[in-house]
Amino acid sequence: MTDNQQQTDIQQPIFSQISDLFLRNGCLHAPAELHGDLCGQLCADQKPDVDTWLRQAMQFMEVSALDDDISKVELVELLEQTEMGIKDRGLGFKLLIADDDFSLNERMQTLLEWCEGFLSALADNTPFNEGSLSEELKDALKDLEQIAEISESLEDDEHNEQDFFSISEYVRMTAMMLYAECHFGGSPVDDEAAENLQ
Repeated sequence: MTDNQQQTDIQQPIFSQISDLFLRNGCLHAPAELHGDLCGQLCADQKPDVDTWLRQAMQFMEVSALDDDISKVELVELLEQTEMGIKDRGLGFKLLIADDDFSLNERMQTLLEWCEGFLSALADNTPFNEGSLSEELKDALKDLEQIAEISESLEDDEHNEQDFFSISEYVRMTAMMLYAECHFGGSPVDDEAAENLQ
């Protein structure tokens, strides 16, 4: 099964584009943690409005103003595309983490940052009641906590590449499952996508 078979074709944020946005505004942080935080807010049914989201993004980037209107548009698109992705029951959601142009260690670092942002947002949203989650999701969130604490370096080899892919897919599906359970009351996968997973 290929990624194309598994996922619907919806537009998702591009890591390099958002990284360029950050650099234009003098921010050296990777955008993964901010994206994870946003996904956590969406799962907890705490979607920020546009003004709140722009303030959050600027606070994360440690800037008092954006360099131009293009940056503002791209940040609003990041909000909208992320919401579309995480609620997509055709599995079109993607983590905003470094792609294959980066080393395995760099990709893993952005995955850890994504997990940190995601878990932080859930912890900060008091309306989000973990006690009402299924046991499967409680365990998955504990797994994400352990993933966020990974510290060892990874060599660029096929075995580690496969491990990274499995871990990132686990994180991606955990986010989608959490959103689905909190908003749909069930699986993040629609019937068509479920058939493709067989």
